[in-house]
Amino acid sequence: MTTPGFGAFSSAVARAMAEVRRQHCQPPTYRPTETQRGTIRCTRCGGNLTYSASAIDGRTTGRCSSAGCLKWSD
Repeated sequence: MTTPGFGAFSSAVARAMAEVRRQHCQPPTYRPTETQRGTIRCTRCGGNLTYSASAIDGRTTGRCSSAGCLKWSD
């Protein structure tokens, strides 16, 4: 996920998930110390993508503000 060519071969959802995890889910636990919520730029449309990263199990969720755009729960 961290190679320079990752963005060229991955989906917009995978790129957004990778960005959230890069910011908040670092080794060795791969989860944040406190539950994180925030907004980043959507990797598909450039809109606002609201996300959360759980401190309990490291799961992430995200949803773009644009209709029919990115949405995930991992």
